[in-house]
Amino acid sequence: MSYIYPYNDAINLFVKGRISKNDAERQKRTAKKILCLLENQPGLILADEVGMGKTFVALAVALSVATSDKVKRPVVIMVPSTLKEKWPRDFEVFREKCLPEALSSSIHYGRAETGVDFLKLLDDEEENRKSIVFLTHGAMSRGLTDDSGVWIKLALIQRALYRRWDTDRLKKALYRVLGRLLRVTKFDRPGEIFWKKLLDSDTGKWLCILNRFGIGEKDDPVPKGVMDALREINVQSLYTEIQKIPQRESKNLGERIRETRSVLNKEIREVWVKCLASLHVQLPLLILDEAHHLKNPDTKLASLFQSKEAEEDAEELKGPLNGMFERMIFLTATPFQLGHYELCSILERFQGISWENSTAPAGGLARFQAELADLKTNLDQAQRAAVRLDHDWECLNEDDLVMNGQKLTSVHEWWPIVRTKQVGLTPASSLVIKFYEQTKQQMKNAETLLKKWVIRHIRPKSVPFNGDLIERRKCFAGKSMISENDECLTEGLKITGTSLLPFLLSARLVALNPETRPFFSEGLASSYEAFRNTRKHRQNIRPTDSDDDDGAFFNPEDDPTVEWYLHQLDKSLPPNDSSYYVQHPKVKATVDKVIDLWLQGEKVLVFCHYVATGKVLRQYISEAMRNKIRELGAIKIGCEPGEIMERLETIGTRFFDQDSRLRLATNKKVVRMIQTYHVLQTYEREILDIVRRYLRTPTFLVRYFPLEKTKLDELDYEAIFHVKDNSGFSLQELLTHFFDFLQNHCGEAERRSFVDALLSIQTGSFMSVDIAKAYTEDELQGEKSERLLPNVRLINGTTKQETRQKIMLTFNTPFYPDVLVTSSVMAEGVDLHLNCRYVIHHDLCWNPSTLEQRTGRVDRIGAKVEKCGKPIHVYLPFISETQDEKMYRVVMDRERWFKVVMGEKYKLDAKTTEKLASRIPFPEEAAEELMFNLSVREASTD
Repeated sequence: MSYIYPYNDAINLFVKGRISKNDAERQKRTAKKILCLLENQPGLILADEVGMGKTFVALAVALSVATSDKVKRPVVIMVPSTLKEKWPRDFEVFREKCLPEALSSSIHYGRAETGVDFLKLLDDEEENRKSIVFLTHGAMSRGLTDDSGVWIKLALIQRALYRRWDTDRLKKALYRVLGRLLRVTKFDRPGEIFWKKLLDSDTGKWLCILNRFGIGEKDDPVPKGVMDALREINVQSLYTEIQKIPQRESKNLGERIRETRSVLNKEIREVWVKCLASLHVQLPLLILDEAHHLKNPDTKLASLFQSKEAEEDAEELKGPLNGMFERMIFLTATPFQLGHYELCSILERFQGISWENSTAPAGGLARFQAELADLKTNLDQAQRAAVRLDHDWECLNEDDLVMNGQKLTSVHEWWPIVRTKQVGLTPASSLVIKFYEQTKQQMKNAETLLKKWVIRHIRPKSVPFNGDLIERRKCFAGKSMISENDECLTEGLKITGTSLLPFLLSARLVALNPETRPFFSEGLASSYEAFRNTRKHRQNIRPTDSDDDDGAFFNPEDDPTVEWYLHQLDKSLPPNDSSYYVQHPKVKATVDKVIDLWLQGEKVLVFCHYVATGKVLRQYISEAMRNKIRELGAIKIGCEPGEIMERLETIGTRFFDQDSRLRLATNKKVVRMIQTYHVLQTYEREILDIVRRYLRTPTFLVRYFPLEKTKLDELDYEAIFHVKDNSGFSLQELLTHFFDFLQNHCGEAERRSFVDALLSIQTGSFMSVDIAKAYTEDELQGEKSERLLPNVRLINGTTKQETRQKIMLTFNTPFYPDVLVTSSVMAEGVDLHLNCRYVIHHDLCWNPSTLEQRTGRVDRIGAKVEKCGKPIHVYLPFISETQDEKMYRVVMDRERWFKVVMGEKYKLDAKTTEKLASRIPFPEEAAEELMFNLSVREASTD
C-alpha cells in the first residue's frame, strides 16, 4: 500500500473579491504538487512569502488527505498559541467559501490546547471523528500538570487505592480534602457524595456522573490511553502520602495536602510519559505552522520529533510523537533567514515519520538520510561560494566602478554593463565577476536538489488593476519619507537646534567603544524616552527584541568614562513637555507623517522596537491629532480652539437623537446599503450603531462633515458619504467593501467576531469618561486615558492576547482605530491589510526578514492596493550621519545578501557596522539572479 491522496477537486480556492484567479490557481497548483511529492518522500516545507495564502494551501492539502483516508483518520495541524484562534477561524471561512455544501457539512474540526484534549479527540469513534485537529504548540510538552489533568489525577488516586484493605476511613478523609488537593474547590459544592461517587465508580462512568452533577464535559474525562498507562504505574509512594492525610481538620492539614500534591504531580508526569510511549496511533499527516522555530533541535518543540541516542545505551530513545505521522508538512515564510545547517536540521525532523508501515517512502529511512546528506553537501558548496563572493564584493570601492577607463556614477549603472562587457575591469571587479558566476552555478546545483523539499513563491512586484500593471510597493527612506521624493532617497533626516548635542555626545561615545554594540545610540535614535528608559533600568543597555542575538554588550558602570558621557547625554536631552516630540528628528517625522496621512483619510501601521518609544508615539500622535482637530474645527466652525471639542460633541450627539434629521438620514442610507446583503440583515441594528458612533467622532466630523454650514439639507447628508480619501475611496465605497467582506468572505464565526470587536472598541466620543471606557489596563500600561485618543492604539508584548485580537480585527475595518503602533509581536500571522496601505518602520531591525514580516501585515492577498490601484507605501526613517544611518545602510544591503548567503550572522559592534555601512551596495538584480527559484511552475510535471 502506498501513500496516495489525490487533490479533492470539490475544493474551489477562488473566492471572488477575496483572492484573484491567478492566486487561486497558484494555490491549487501548489496543493496538488505537495500531494504528489508526499507520495515518495516523508515531508516538505511550504515557504511562500508572507501573505501569499499558505494557510489555505495547507487546508486544501489537509482536506484532500482527510476526505480520502479510508478509516477517516484526522489530519493534525500544530499551531502557535498566538494563532490558535486564527487557524480555526480561517478553517471556518475555508469550509464555508471553498467547499460545496454537502462536503462542508460533513467536515468537522477539533481543538486541543492540552495533551488530554488531544488524546480525547483520538479516542473518538469513527462516526464522531474530526477531520482536522488543531493542536496548540506545547500541548504535548506540558503533559498533565495543568487543569486538564484534574480527572486524571483523581484516576491516579483511585488507582493508588485499588485493592487496598481497610480504606473506608482514608476515603472519608479524602472526600473532605480532594477539592483542595486537586486545586478545584469549586467542585466541593455538591458535597462529599460527589467525590465518593467518582472514586467508587469505573472511570468509564465518570462522564455521566459529572454531567449529573452539572459539570459539563463532552468527552470521557480520562482517555483510554491514559487508563492503559495508569495500570503500569507503581503507585506505592502516592499511597504512602495519602495515608498521611489527617482524618480530621488539624493545623498541619495544609502542609500534608501540599506534600501529597507534590508527589501526585511527580507521579502524573510519569503517567504522561508512559501514556505517550504506549500510544499506538498512526495518523496520515502533520502540518506544523511557524516551522522556523524548530531550527534549534534542543527546544521542546523540536524534541517531540527527534530520536535521541544515549551514548551509554544502544537503545534508541524516541520522542513522544516519533512514528505517529505518516507524512509532515512544515510552514514558514522565512526559510532562508536560517543558516543552511539549520534548514537541514528542520528537514531532519522528517525522520520522525512512521517508517515501519506500508505507506513509508520507497527506500526507507536510509534513502532519506542519503538524499539529505547529498543536499547538505550541495548547500555547503553553494554557501562557500556565496561567502567568497560576499568577501570579494567587500573589497570593491568606488574606483572599481569603471568600464574602459570611464567611471560610472553608481553600482546600479555599472552592474548590468559589467555583466555583458567584461573588458577594462579592475582586478577587484574581475574577481567579483569570476566568483559571481561560480556562485550562480553552485546555487543552481543546490536549487535542483532543494526543489523537492522546499516550495516557495515570491510575491510579484506589480499588481494588475483595470487592465494595467501598477507598482505593488513604494519605499521611502530617510528624508524622502517627508516629501515622498525619490531624489532624496539616500539622504537621512537632519538633526537641528537643541537636538544636535545629544547626538554629538552619542557619536563620541560610539567612537570610544568601537568593539561593542552601541545600544544607547540605537535607543537615542528611536526616541529620547527609549534612551532614558534603557539607562534608567540598567539592563545592560540591551533591548528585548528576540531578533537580537549579538553578545557584544556592556554595562555603563563598567567604564567611568562611558558613564560620564551617558550622564552628560542625559542632561543634554530637552525637557519633557507638550512640544517634546518636535525636538527628536525621527519621532517628529513619524508623528507628522501619521497626521498627514490621517488627514487624507488613511490608516497607518507603525512598528517600533522599544516599548518606551511605542508609548510615546501613541501619546504624541494623540496630542498632535487632538491639536489638529482643534485647529481645523476652529477654522471651519469659526470659534476658539478651546471650544471645538464641546461643539463637536454637540453635533455628534445628534446621531443618537431619535428624532434628528441627521440620525434619520444616516439610518436610511445605511439600511438601504445593508438590504442588498441578505446575510447581514440579522446584524442591522448593530451595524447601524457602529456606523453612527463612527460618524459622530471628532476625527470623522472634522475631516468630512460640512462644519462650516449652520443648516444642512438632504444633499449635505448624502455628500458625507461621497467625500474621497487619498486612496480614492468614499465612505460609501468603504462601507460597501466592508459589507461585501462580511457577507462573502467571512464565515459566520469570523463575521460575529468582527461585529463584537467593533462594538467593544467604538466609543464614538472623545469625552474623558468615554475614552476611559475604551481601554483595558493592559492597553493603557500606566498611561492616563485622557492623554490618549481612542483611534490611536498600542500593542506590545505586555498586551493580552484578547486585546490584541480585538484591535487587530477592528484595525482591519474602515472604523477605529486609524493608527496602530506596535512592536514585532504583530509581525507574524496577523492580517491588517484590508484598509491600510501605509507602514512606518520607525525602528529598523538587524534581521531583514523581520522587516519583511512586518510589511507583510498589509501586503497580502486581497490587500487594499489590489482594490484601489495605488501602491503600498513603506517608510524607513533614519537620522542622517548617525549610527541610525549606518544601521539602515547595513540592513538594506544585507537584505539582498540574505537571498544568497543563507542565515548569515554578522557582528553588530560599532566598528563592524561602520565597515559594513561603507560597502558598495549589492544590486537587487544581482541578488535576484542568484536566489533559489523554488516555485511550482504552471503545467509542472516534474
